[in-house]
Amino acid sequence: MLKVKNSYKIIILGIVLIFCQQALASMDSDNYKIWLDTLDAGGGLTNTSGFKIDTNMGDFNATGSQSATFKQKIAFSGIEDEPTVGFNVQPVTLDFGRLSPKTTAYSSHSFSAFTNAKEGYTIKVYGESLHSDEYTITPIGGTASSPAPGTEQFGINLVSNSVPRLGQDPVGGIGQAGSNYNQANKFAYNEGDTIAYSVSYSYQTDFTVTAIVNIADDTPAGAYGTILTYEFIPVF
Repeated sequence: MLKVKNSYKIIILGIVLIFCQQALASMDSDNYKIWLDTLDAGGGLTNTSGFKIDTNMGDFNATGSQSATFKQKIAFSGIEDEPTVGFNVQPVTLDFGRLSPKTTAYSSHSFSAFTNAKEGYTIKVYGESLHSDEYTITPIGGTASSPAPGTEQFGINLVSNSVPRLGQDPVGGIGQAGSNYNQANKFAYNEGDTIAYSVSYSYQTDFTVTAIVNIADDTPAGAYGTILTYEFIPVF
């Protein structure tokens, strides 16, 4: 007889950790202050055997240039004269309901991040896989895998998926999903992994996290849950 599982929930929390790794040098006098300067910001020709583009300075929200083989966002942004960070993740409960070894359960939520930190930011995830008092569902680990009903799995990704049809690629800014969390229809979970990042200062990026759960025929029935915590680390 097939056992039906129940009460599988994840509670999402967020924290901010500021880790100043590199200081910006400013130039000032009684009459002016330059918080951050740059050399050769005026643009110029960028080319390979497959494309050629003439870039110039413009607003950070300038339209990207792209073709079938490349994409480039042309921008030159100013920064505030004080360190600025933003990380918006609301506490939320993802309820997977009653699970079956025959189907994959899934849910999603979103958060956003931005900073004027010169070296950008990283976002890491912490927390156990779904567990009861006596049993823990096996997490997928650090290598992305496809959902496999009938096999214990717990994983997440931060991109648009078609199986399941849920999720969204990062929107806005230059934030990106981390390695192994950026593959459509594949999921991973390894505590402490970087799940999102920006390589430089960035306007707001909206991220969507899709979580999946699969159980096996012999997974013990019971109430399962966990708490995931996101750590936001700007690097100045």
